[in-house]
Parts: sequence; structure tokens; C-alpha cells
Amino acid sequence: MELNSPPFADPISMLLYAGRWFPLSTPGLFTDRFTAEMHIRVPADYTAVGSGTATKKTLPDGRNEFSFVWSKPGFPGTIVAGKFLPAITASGISNIHVYVTEKRKDGAPDFAALAGREFENYDQRLRPAGVRPHQHRRAAGGRRQRRVGAGDACIAGNRIVDRTAASQRLLANTLAHQWWGSEVSPATLNDAWITNGMSRYGELMYLEDSAGKNAFQTAIGDVSAGALAYDTEPLTTLGRLDPFSPQFQSMTLEKGAMVFHMLRWEMGDDAFQSFLRSLLSQYADKGIRGSDVETVAEAQPVNGSHLELTSFFSQWIDGTGAPAFTDKYSVFRLGNNKGFRTVGSISEDLDLFRMPVELRIETDGKTEDRRIDVAGSDSPYTVETFGRPRRITIDPENWLLKSTPDLSIRVAVLRGQQLVAQGDLIGALAEYQKALDEK
Repeated sequence: MELNSPPFADPISMLLYAGRWFPLSTPGLFTDRFTAEMHIRVPADYTAVGSGTATKKTLPDGRNEFSFVWSKPGFPGTIVAGKFLPAITASGISNIHVYVTEKRKDGAPDFAALAGREFENYDQRLRPAGVRPHQHRRAAGGRRQRRVGAGDACIAGNRIVDRTAASQRLLANTLAHQWWGSEVSPATLNDAWITNGMSRYGELMYLEDSAGKNAFQTAIGDVSAGALAYDTEPLTTLGRLDPFSPQFQSMTLEKGAMVFHMLRWEMGDDAFQSFLRSLLSQYADKGIRGSDVETVAEAQPVNGSHLELTSFFSQWIDGTGAPAFTDKYSVFRLGNNKGFRTVGSISEDLDLFRMPVELRIETDGKTEDRRIDVAGSDSPYTVETFGRPRRITIDPENWLLKSTPDLSIRVAVLRGQQLVAQGDLIGALAEYQKALDEK
């Protein structure tokens, strides 16, 4: 393939894998692995960066030919070419490379350092036991182009000089696709929630580590709104939608992320990390299905036993909707100055829901947290505290995807914003009116 001017752009041109510039049917675009060998010819002062092992030679007419070989079945195909300066690497991490034009060179070192920190975070979290750092994967990054692993390529654009949290999260999400989307891929588009969802949740886990719990909780609220924005069909039926539609993106990214967030709550942090490593080791370079995720999750030891997650996956993968919780309780004083007993019941409106729910009891003294198993429409509980209960909160840490009045407003606003982006102003006004009515 030859890239010349015109239409070769100055200083950057790109061919995106997702843009389907080479023949590949839509479902196979994200699920069918293949090998590739690409030869890209560019003007003498241009550099091409792409998927696979790269070599370069100078042609008799002075142009450069870059060859990219992807020998293991995967998803190569993004090519970026431009007047790039020599690649900049992150300090201490030789496999992070940033390609920049002269205009953006000042931001490259900081961008490389950020990519290095994010990659290190994922590497430590997901690296199989016994594997040395950076041994099992390589990553590269770029200003107009950043390659993840030996072959995933995507565009950073002007974000190389953008220091906002949103840009840092976007880079974290992109890097997460090295594991969730490249190393492990969806078997069908009905399974895209696995890789899209875990890429989003990997981004959130990095945010939790780098910015703290409050930033993480704020992000979970935003993701919850996205998860419910189009929650009218099960995740397992989304393959019939356009993968670039707002519905597909919202459900696979946001609801997919919340499924993993709730699994983390069910399993605990240590078992959840083991679960993620098991997914990657068992399905490396393969397609993965929702049933595989359930099998691997149930195989993880949790407090000396194994979880039974049939109802969990039936609700969140094969079902729709989110529970609306209500709590009714009475407080009784115990004799002999022993404190108080709270007798209550948690109600919710979904038939298949069966999960532990956190209950926070704020008292005159110490705040108490309890884990209550909720199943069916009514789940009784009894809690004893020394101080008199003043307030009881269901799921205070937002571990569960749930329906609340506040979230309904956020969902309506989000849908309105998306409709504006699509040019449907009448539909957007209707959604904004819903938000006002909720208030």
C-alpha cells in the first residue's frame, strides 16, 4: 500500500482497524482473529507505525517502506503515518513509545510517563504468578498514535497535551484493551460486554488506585447511569445491534463494567483479582463467552467455598432492569444497658435478584456495616448495636446497580445529551422534560 500526498495528509494520516478499510464482515471485525503482513510505503520524511513486528527499508526512489508482520492470530490493522520525531520512551519502561510531531513534542515525556504508570498498574494487577514484569506483554504509546501490545493501534490525538482526568481515563481504557479485547476477545458480539465492560472497569480500577475512593465512587455513579440508559434488552442479545450505536456502546461498556463491579463485591478483592488472572490465562488468544465467565467465577475459592452464581448471571446478563430497594425497620431498646436491636426488612422488585447487600447503620456512637443476603421481594434482618440507630442506608458504597430517583434523573439527562449528539433535538427535549418531572 502506498500513502502519498494528496490525499496523504500533512502531517498525519491514518487507517483505522475499526474503520474497516480492508475487507472484513462486521461481526468478524471484532471476533475473528487473523494473521497479517502489511507493507506501507510513505514519503522519505514520514514514519509509519502499525500493528505487529516492524521493519523499515529505503526504496530506490528515496521513499520508506515499513513492513508490519502479525504472525499470531489477532486483530491488527491500524496504520498511522506522519512526520514523527524519533520515538520517546517512558523512564524505566523501554516498551512504551510515544510518537509525536514537532508541534506536540513538549507534551510527549509526560504522556509517556502517564502511559507507563497505567501500564505498570495493569501489569501488576493482571500478570500471571511467576511471570516477571513486562515479560508477558509489550505496550507502546503515541501522541497521534499509540500501539498497545505488539499490534493494537489507536489514536491519542491532541490529548497528549490534555492533563484532564477524562483524558487520563481514556488512555487507561485504551491500554486495558491490550488484555480485554486483544489478549482475550469476545466469541460473538453477544459477548462484547466481557471485553468492553472489563476495559471500562479496568479504567475505573486504575482511577481508584491513582485518584482515590471518592473519584472512583463518582465515576461509578456515571457508569451506573450509562448502564441503565438503554437497559431494555439483555446483554446476551446485543449482537444484532450496530456495534457503534449508542445502545451497544452504553450497554457493553457501562453495564458490562457494572457486572464486573458487582462480581467484585460478591467475591471480594483477592478472589476477584484471581478470577481476572484466570480468565486471561485460560482464554489467552481465544474468544470468550458469558458462560465461560460464569464457570471461571464459580471455580474461584471464596472464604473456603465456591459461589453459586446462576441467579447473578440470570439477572444481570440474561435479564434487564435494576432493583429498587426499600427498607422498613423498627428499633428496640435492650435491657441491662446492652444497646439496641433493629428489626427490619429489605424489599426489592425483581424476581431473580439474589445478592448480598451492604447495610450501614449510623448510630449515636460507632457506625456499623452489615452484609445482608437479599433474595425475593422481602428479606428480613436483625442487627444489634450499642448506640441508638439514627440512619440506615442500603448499599452506601454503590456496589450494586440499582434504581433510585437520583439515578433516574441522571439517566434522562444522559439520554438527552446523546440524542442532541445524534441531532434528535425533539427527542432530547422529551428526555430533559423527564428529568425535570423526576425532580
